[in-house]
Amino acid sequence: MSVVSDMQPINLVWLKRDLRLQDHAPLTHAAKAGLPTLICYCFEPSLLRDPHLHESHQRFIVQSLTDLSTQLKQFELRLNVFWCDMVTLLETLHQQFFIKHIYSHEEIGVASTFARDKAVESWCHQHQVKWQEFPQFAVQRGQFGRKGWSKFADDFFDQALVQPQLHKLKCLTLPPEHPVQQLKCKQLPSRWLQPNSYYQSGGESQAQQRLDTFIQSALPNYCFHISKPDTSRLFSSRLSAYLAYGNLSLRTVLHRLKEHPSSRHRSAFYSRMRWHCHFVQKFESDCRIEFEPLNPAYTRLLSQHQQSLNPSQQQEYFEAWATGQTGYPLIDACMRSLLRTGFVNFRMRSMLVSVACHHLQLDWKQVALHLAQHFLDFEPGIHYPQIQMQAGLTGFNTLRIYNPIQQSLKQDAQANFISEYVPELNDFPLELKHQPWLITPMEVQMFSDLPEVYAKPLFDLTETGRSARERLWAWRNSPEVKASVPKLLRNQVSVNG
Repeated sequence: MSVVSDMQPINLVWLKRDLRLQDHAPLTHAAKAGLPTLICYCFEPSLLRDPHLHESHQRFIVQSLTDLSTQLKQFELRLNVFWCDMVTLLETLHQQFFIKHIYSHEEIGVASTFARDKAVESWCHQHQVKWQEFPQFAVQRGQFGRKGWSKFADDFFDQALVQPQLHKLKCLTLPPEHPVQQLKCKQLPSRWLQPNSYYQSGGESQAQQRLDTFIQSALPNYCFHISKPDTSRLFSSRLSAYLAYGNLSLRTVLHRLKEHPSSRHRSAFYSRMRWHCHFVQKFESDCRIEFEPLNPAYTRLLSQHQQSLNPSQQQEYFEAWATGQTGYPLIDACMRSLLRTGFVNFRMRSMLVSVACHHLQLDWKQVALHLAQHFLDFEPGIHYPQIQMQAGLTGFNTLRIYNPIQQSLKQDAQANFISEYVPELNDFPLELKHQPWLITPMEVQMFSDLPEVYAKPLFDLTETGRSARERLWAWRNSPEVKASVPKLLRNQVSVNG
């Protein structure tokens, strides 16, 4: 390891949501550049205050950093972890070193990370530091409209993996007296360090193991289980968290997928990977949807509608939905599963949003934030476009008003998932586990006192469904909503465009 003298040029590899060694362009370019390099990750206080974050996210990051540090030590390289904002780190390093290049992956994040990136960009411009960012997904910066994205995505997916020659990377050793040493992360919050067996563990090693298991064992049955809340935990890919934090690159997954024989299951999963990038591109092209409806006409409609609702009742509804106490077994099982494990499958996520926004008429931003906090795989670029679609705020996507009873009977027919997460119903016969309010007085005496065992339904599904359809279609057909659709369709990237 080389010790760098004052004002000697150095490079930085800035890790964010790319916590891996394989297929890592910043590490690859740093190794080729030949300068002493600081490999760093920052726990940034300004970002830790972001309301999207949850301790489960931080625990996953800590596990990923631990795994990464272990791997780097095999190459006599060091991962430097700091507790400071990135601009603070750059300013402190700048006191003794000339930072020539910063290498990182692009981050398509929430407003707080975007503001941080703009601050770093400004600092680099002021100090004549070249900051080179590499795409993490098939996403084009500054892309608007449909034209060209499909070919760009195809080319991105087909690119060869870039494997950094880590044995050629020169590690920067910071002098003990350098002020930057005071920014090192000395101690992490204890709750980030406590293991939780209900959650997936972070790290590239864990990610590779899951990828192997999925390709070899789960993929052959992928389509059969993807929508079922119980068996999807085993047969869906369960790679989303590893992609969200960059323990795996998307290209690594796709290259492994190509090794598997062609089948409907492989095609379905490939399609999901393509949609993954498609939605992140949507968010990159119009990041205001973190705060406002995609179709601007809904801003006024929603505001007027919210004013007509009872605030205290809305808070009661939100708390019941957010804690799994709505009285509808599948809804409650899904929310309780999410709170315990950080995961429910895609269809159940859509149902949770539909019930919250359509049946309970909750504020979509409140719903989005609660789910973001508890999805272990929270990816802003997927989260907000999906929320907007499921909440019916685009004016052109299909309106989906889920019926949780139908979903329960179809996707959890034997009530295995319900039995696991709503144990209050375990003594009930199968048919009543889906609709416990149908219990007869005689059955109450046989099994239990229902009102004390499990919550009564929070809402009348028939009535709220009817009301939601009338309200949403009236809005959808309004002239102001329709007037915005053509422009949105021109500006929104198409998965096949």
